[in-house]
Amino acid sequence: MFLLFVLLTLEFTVFSYVPFVVALLRDRTSKFGMWTHVSVQVLLFAISLFFVYFIGPDQTWKSVLEINLLSLAISSALHGVILAIVKREIHKIEGKFLITSVGSILVLGLLIVVIIVSGYATTKSVAKITDVTENATTKNAPMPVINSKSKEVPVVNSYKTVRNQMQNSLSNVPDSNVYSLNHARVQFYHDKLVYVSPLDFDGSFFRYNHYKKVPGYFIVDATSKNAKPKFIRKSMRYTPSAYFGHDASRKIYASIVGRGLVISGSAPQLEINESGHPYYVQTLYKQYGLSNRKNYRKIYVAVLDSVTGKVKLYKQGDQPKWVDVTFDPNIASDKIYSYATERNGWWNAHGFGGSRLGVMKSVEKVGTEGSDDIFTPIAYKNNIYYFTSMTSNNKKQTSVLGYMYVNAKTGKTYYYREEADAMTPNRADSLAENRMKQTQWKANMPLLYRIDGKPTWVVSMIDDNGAFMSYVYLLANGNGTQDTVAVGTDAKSTLQKYRNLFNSNLGTASSSYSGKKKTFTGTINRVVKVNDNEVAFLMNDSQDVFYASIKNYPQNMFVQSGDEVSFTGYKDGKTVVVVKDINNKNL
Repeated sequence: MFLLFVLLTLEFTVFSYVPFVVALLRDRTSKFGMWTHVSVQVLLFAISLFFVYFIGPDQTWKSVLEINLLSLAISSALHGVILAIVKREIHKIEGKFLITSVGSILVLGLLIVVIIVSGYATTKSVAKITDVTENATTKNAPMPVINSKSKEVPVVNSYKTVRNQMQNSLSNVPDSNVYSLNHARVQFYHDKLVYVSPLDFDGSFFRYNHYKKVPGYFIVDATSKNAKPKFIRKSMRYTPSAYFGHDASRKIYASIVGRGLVISGSAPQLEINESGHPYYVQTLYKQYGLSNRKNYRKIYVAVLDSVTGKVKLYKQGDQPKWVDVTFDPNIASDKIYSYATERNGWWNAHGFGGSRLGVMKSVEKVGTEGSDDIFTPIAYKNNIYYFTSMTSNNKKQTSVLGYMYVNAKTGKTYYYREEADAMTPNRADSLAENRMKQTQWKANMPLLYRIDGKPTWVVSMIDDNGAFMSYVYLLANGNGTQDTVAVGTDAKSTLQKYRNLFNSNLGTASSSYSGKKKTFTGTINRVVKVNDNEVAFLMNDSQDVFYASIKNYPQNMFVQSGDEVSFTGYKDGKTVVVVKDINNKNL
C-alpha cells in the first residue's frame, strides 16, 4: 500500500518536476548545484508524501490541480533561488522561475475563486437534488406509535447511558487500561435494535505496536434499561485507532483511487453482519459540478472487513442487507441544512435584505449524532431514521414548524409539517429539568412518540455519570403543566400514568392499557395525591402501586388509609391502573 501512496503523491505533485528538470538542465555544469536541486526536490516529495499519507486530501480533479499548482509555485521559487545562488546572481532570480511561481499562485487563486463562486451559484441546484418528500401533516410520519393496537413501550437508551454501562463492563476485558470506547452505532441485529461499540486503542503508538489488535466489541440492547452489555471476542487488526497500513480510514482511502470519490468527515463506524462479524462502514460521495458541495444523488459506501482488511465499494442501494447505515449523519446534517435553509437560494437565506422565505433550522444540542447534535436515531418498521425537529430562525420562537426524517439506509428524506402548536425538544428538555429540579438530573435525548394519537415528548433523565434515573412524558402541544406531564421510573408505569391524564373513559378503553385485567379487594394502607388528575395508593399485603383517576371519577379522591375497597384494574409488573370507580365499603 505504501507504493500506492508514492504514486498518489506523484499524481498530486507532478507539476513540481517541471521547474526541477529545467533547473537541472540550466545548472548541469555544477555538481553542487545539481545535488542541491535533487536534494530540494526529494525533500519536497517527502513532505508531500507525509501530507498525502497522513492527511489524505480529496482525490478529485480539483484537489489534484490545486495541490499541483501549489507545489509548482513552491518548486519554481526554490529552484529559482538555488539557480541564482549557484550562479552567484543572488540579486536576481531567474525570470522564468519567478514568472512560473507567481503565475501558479495566481492560477491557484483563480481556481479557488471559481470553486467558491460555483458553491454559491449552485446553492439552489444542490438544494433541489436533496429530493425531500414534503408532507402537509404528520399523519404518515415514521413516528413510533403507541395505541390500542400497538403495545410498544417507548424505551430507548441514550448513548450516554449505554456508554456508562459499557464502561462499567470494560474492567472485565483483559488489559482494559489499553482500550477506550469512543463511539457506538445503532443498528439492527437479528431484528433487534442494538448499540455496537468497538474497543479502540487508548494511548501512544508504542502501546499500539505492542498489541496490534483490539480484542473485540460490545453489543447491548438499545431498548432495555436493564440490558447488560455483552463483550464479543473478535480480534480486529484494522481499526480507526490503528497506525500505518492498518488504519481503517487509510485502507478505505487507498481503495477509492481514481474514482473521484470524497470520504465523509466522520470516522468509519463499526457494524456487524448477522453472524456477528465486524466491519467498518464509511460513506463516500461525489461533488456537484465545479463546487465542493455534495451530490446527494451519488452516494457510495465502503465496507472494510476489520479482520482481513478487505475493502468493498458499493453504490448506495447495492450494499449488503445487513448494512443499516449508509448515510453518514454528518452528510445527512448537510442535506437537511441545504433543503431547510437554501432551497430558495443563497441570497434569500443569507444575503443582506434577503426575505428568508421558507427558511428553517434544526434544533441543536438535543440529539446524539450529526453536526451540532441535531439528530436522534429512531427505529421504525425495521428501518433506522435520523430524526430532527425544525423551527424558525427567530430565537424567540419555541414552537416546532415540522419534523425531518432521513432513512439511514437509503438516504431518503422526508419533511412533515406540524399543524398543531407543538413545543421544540429543547423546550421539552427545559420543562423536564424544571419538573425534576430538586434532583439535578439532566434531560437527555428527547424522542417524539404518538401516544393514543397525541404527539408526546419522551425525555430520559440521567445523572452526572450518564446513568438513567427517570422518564418524563410531556404532551407536545401542552405547556408543561401538571395535567400534561407524567413522571416515573419505568416506561410502562409512566405510560399508564400519562394515559390516565387524558383518558376520559377508562372503563371502556381497556385496550389502551397493557397488562392483565384483575379484580382487587383489600384494605388501603397509604394514599398520595399525585396531581390534580390521579391518586396513588398502597394496599395491605401487596407490593403493587395502584393509580386511580380522580379527574373522571371524583369519588376516588376520598379514599384513605384503613378503607376496605374493591375494584378492577390492569396489572403490569408492580403497577396497577384502576378503571372506573373504587367500591369503598367505608363510604
